[in-house]
Amino acid sequence: MEATIPEPIQSEPQITEELLVIMSSAIAAYLGKNVRIRRARFISNQGPSSWSQQGRVSIQSSHTFSTTK
Repeated sequence: MEATIPEPIQSEPQITEELLVIMSSAIAAYLGKNVRIRRARFISNQGPSSWSQQGRVSIQSSHTFSTTK
């Protein structure tokens, strides 16, 4: 009887070597010099946090227009 270890479930998509090559090529073409990608990760698509959303509301509501002539 052999015990099998299940594969770990990855919650984040993985960045492949091919994707890193494509990104470094695009950045090198844009900057005109060789680049080295030291770290790459996906960011979450959970949307803005309530703190950042409330901060934006506060800033945008502070832009009042003066109607005096």
